[in-house]
Amino acid sequence: MIAILGIGLIMGIFLSIQIFSWCSMLVYTTKPLQPRSEYPKVSILLAARNEEALIIRCLEAMHRLNYPTHLLDIQIGDDSSSDNTLALIQEFIQDKPHFHVHSITEVVGKGRGKANVLAQLAHHADGVFYGITDVDVQLPADWILGLLQEFDDDVGLVSGTTMCQPGELFATMQSIDWLHFMGYIKAFAHVGVGCTSVGNNMAVRASAYWQTGGYENIDFSITEDYKLFQEVTSRGWGWRNILSDYSLGKAWFIPSITEMLHQRKRWLIGARDLPLNWKAIILLYGLFLPALGILFFISIQWALVVWGVKFLLQSLFMLTLCHKAGVQPFKFWQLAVYEGYVLINTLVTAVFYFLPIPSVWKERRYGTTYIQDGIE
Repeated sequence: MIAILGIGLIMGIFLSIQIFSWCSMLVYTTKPLQPRSEYPKVSILLAARNEEALIIRCLEAMHRLNYPTHLLDIQIGDDSSSDNTLALIQEFIQDKPHFHVHSITEVVGKGRGKANVLAQLAHHADGVFYGITDVDVQLPADWILGLLQEFDDDVGLVSGTTMCQPGELFATMQSIDWLHFMGYIKAFAHVGVGCTSVGNNMAVRASAYWQTGGYENIDFSITEDYKLFQEVTSRGWGWRNILSDYSLGKAWFIPSITEMLHQRKRWLIGARDLPLNWKAIILLYGLFLPALGILFFISIQWALVVWGVKFLLQSLFMLTLCHKAGVQPFKFWQLAVYEGYVLINTLVTAVFYFLPIPSVWKERRYGTTYIQDGIE
């Protein structure tokens, strides 16, 4: 009896969160782009490490940004790449004076990995706002304009939304997955419940950033975006999280299952720093599938009903997110396949997370407090 009550509680809360998230996004209104009377100086900070396959895609998107070039300052940090990344950057920017590249070979303060690169690039930046993204993300032309219009006087940080660029089946599954979970962040943000900034699609007011002391003075975390969000908001700054076609970043998909598992393990390690409410939601999500499996042994009929309701709510949520983001809705069969993808991915990720092996990403070994890559 207690087991049945526990299963019912898990499923009830899980489905309630899905209903809430869907309703939250239904009433969310995307703000249209507003004409600007003034254009502040904007610096974009980009950390690059072993990105020869994607760096030109990223830089070309930045070159197409709809913003006055003389007010745009793009700072790129080559983070000790062992491939051809630096040479490709140098060749691309040679006739573009608003692009600048720096070789990052030292560690400053508490910075590690991407946070270390951003810490050093910020000292070269002279913008009133800093845009932050990743090499694997292709930004829309109005990205800067879209984020800037959210900066009221009391706002210190604004995040857009990122999803993987759809393609073949594996890429499309990742695309659904990214938008799905970004949607939960947006749904809660719409009612004022903050989680984090999105480290590959965000802008921070320079004065708010420097109030934190910069990344060299922020305690290291694999989820460096959350740490910046935490430090900025703890100083009284407001925040925004938006979903629109002009702020939607398109990330490149992870090409291999092994690489994706290492990415997920790194994210879960970083999730230890998240606030208790978000840890509870992640735990709840992880418990839903085992609870559903147990329910199948108790009552196949009720298990199918719960699974059907979950699939319906999830599909409606995804369709709403696609509409708000201005992207082509996913097909029914893709959303159906995603159910199996989530089941397998969740189970395999859980097993991989508890295996006594480090998370390796771009030739770096990630732990909770340190990154091992030969840079001391």
